[in-house]
Amino acid sequence: MRKLFSVFTALFLLSCESTDNALPKSVGSTNEKNASANSNHTENQDRIEKKYGAQWDFCDCVKKNDSLDKILKKTALSDAETELLLIRADEVEKKCKLLLTDLQSKKPSDRAAHQAKIKACLEGN
Repeated sequence: MRKLFSVFTALFLLSCESTDNALPKSVGSTNEKNASANSNHTENQDRIEKKYGAQWDFCDCVKKNDSLDKILKKTALSDAETELLLIRADEVEKKCKLLLTDLQSKKPSDRAAHQAKIKACLEGN
């Protein structure tokens, strides 16, 4: 169970992306692409918030997932404690759905910027 949760957390941290600072890199009308991306983001946000409630911001999601992952890696937990931790992980996942769905529209070339953003969140900047 720990391995599964660790894999989920690692994938989440490596793959989730916030659209707040994302810039389109392809040639074309930047304004049109930004408007389209903002429209898609807003539609996703509305749909997700109706189903899961208000979503946390990027850094909150990163910090909470990192905290859960550290507890799983460093602490010998009983089955009951592991179950409680996994329940908490499900709660965190529901509040971070927007970041996970925004990931689907991102390119692999955005990974370095994404990793820098994660690092900044974890360092408290």
